[in-house]
Amino acid sequence: MTAHRATAPAVRPTVRRLLALPAALAVLLGAGACSGGSDRSDDGRTDAALSYPLVRSTAEQLGQGGSGTCPFGLDLAAALKAAGVDLTATPGTEDDKPATGEVTEATAPEPWPSAMTPPPSMASVPGRPPTGWVTCVWTVDGGPVRLDLLAVPMNDVGVSLMLPKAQAAGQLRVDGIHTVYDRRPAPGAAPLVTPDGGLAALARVPVKGDGDLVLLLSQEPPDGGGRTLSGEPLGRVLARLVAGIHA
Repeated sequence: MTAHRATAPAVRPTVRRLLALPAALAVLLGAGACSGGSDRSDDGRTDAALSYPLVRSTAEQLGQGGSGTCPFGLDLAAALKAAGVDLTATPGTEDDKPATGEVTEATAPEPWPSAMTPPPSMASVPGRPPTGWVTCVWTVDGGPVRLDLLAVPMNDVGVSLMLPKAQAAGQLRVDGIHTVYDRRPAPGAAPLVTPDGGLAALARVPVKGDGDLVLLLSQEPPDGGGRTLSGEPLGRVLARLVAGIHA
């Protein structure tokens, strides 16, 4: 019994952090779903290259079989050059194909886990909209660089759904997750480089019709070394990727 009491205080903070992450995501998803189209770009653009149906259908066609080329003109080698970053990118890695896709279907609201106290204004965990995911990978200086493109048919919920990947890629604490959501860029605005070291960058793309399109760019550490693409250069490269998008 004594040993159990001695270890309990060290475990509880970890458990609280693990429980706080899904709670934070559910609250942010619910907030996004209630916001409607208030965060859409108001610059009058009608020439947006991508739409939710296009990204979803492309993701479905790619599937796990994948492709040798990242779709929509997403060319990391060209983006590095345009951003003035002296690195070389080659498509794919030893383990990953250059481009793959996945689609998910809508889910209904669910009860809160018994270990969590729900927010007073939210009786259940919000349901999730259908999505289309396109993932592209390159090798840069020995380390894999990953680009995720997420498309959802609802306005201003894409960042909430991207947060688990952003948390992992950016090694974010729970307060960093809230910072990313609170400072999420408007569609077409400059990318946001994540806090806690600038290990990931996030951008939103103007969308044709209803929906939300979000890009997340990050590099895994090369074997035996740190990341060569992070911080402000990472944000510049993502901005060039966004600028080069075409259907």
